Amino acid sequence: MTAGCGEYCLSRLSMTLQWSAVRRYLGLLCLGAATCWSLLSVFVVPSHIVAATPLPVTETPESREQPFEDITIRGQDAELAGWWLPAPNPTAELIFVHGAGSNRTSKFIGSLDFYRMLYDLGISVVAMDLRNHGNSSITDGTIRMGVAEWPDLIATAAWLDQNHPSQLPRYVLGASMGGSTAIHALHHGLLADGLILLDPQLDIFDSLTRGAQVSTNLPASIFSLATQVAIWKYALPSGENSPLAIAIKLSLPILLLQNWDDPVTRATFAAALEKGNPSVRLRRVPPINEAAPCLKNKGAWRTHVAALPCHPDWTRNTIQQFIEQTSRPARSRSSEVPTST
Repeated sequence: MTAGCGEYCLSRLSMTLQWSAVRRYLGLLCLGAATCWSLLSVFVVPSHIVAATPLPVTETPESREQPFEDITIRGQDAELAGWWLPAPNPTAELIFVHGAGSNRTSKFIGSLDFYRMLYDLGISVVAMDLRNHGNSSITDGTIRMGVAEWPDLIATAAWLDQNHPSQLPRYVLGASMGGSTAIHALHHGLLADGLILLDPQLDIFDSLTRGAQVSTNLPASIFSLATQVAIWKYALPSGENSPLAIAIKLSLPILLLQNWDDPVTRATFAAALEKGNPSVRLRRVPPINEAAPCLKNKGAWRTHVAALPCHPDWTRNTIQQFIEQTSRPARSRSSEVPTST
């Protein structure tokens, strides 16, 4: 019995030592992986977070039987490709601003259908590819979440004043990062009679980590360090310069269309903007079934900026009502950036 016990004890001891070695190895492996990811998050991933991959424009409003004109908007440091889409007997004009990594034909937004809808409402539209997007100039090849793109809107407004001067009420529509860009442009002097936000990017940190999550199917939390570094390294808007903080101080009428289950630009920030700014009219986009055909090919982005593709009548009626209620003679406008066609 003593010999048997000795063999058993030695066997148990051996197994214990083996498991201890395995646990130690796994611990070192996890530590190494965490260290490697931390280094990547500091030195590699931030540049990928803001990297621009311009998508060329391959479709035109002609596919919606809508008249348009190819235009070039020249600002101080970027040349923007765009369209002028005049409505017959217009009652208002609108600057349309797409989101990050997209262009003026964004299928997620349904941009071409948006232009046609606005045309049918008697609203002339100017749409452009922001810098580092679509067919516009590549400046530094980065997407700066509105803090570098806002001059493109000032240049677009100047193009309108120079080429199609009018006293029509002027609106700006910004989708996703286009919302952040529009907010910064208004903060820097863009004059408009109303702002329409579609699932806007109001918190840069949250939207970037959530965007990384839906793009990779990895937890948003693992991108926290890389996002913080990107915000610091590329001077992305945060704190008092965040879109939310700035938008709370805007005094013009604001229509905010928010998908309440948007996985990227989350509703909690839209609710905070409504609470902080009495000029905001928050409208919840009606629920969207995840199996709905309008979400086909959107993957994990799901309901993000899907109001028009999924609820065209509701979107049209909501925007029409807002413009009818807020239209007024345009204020005196002064262009800050000279442009030419």
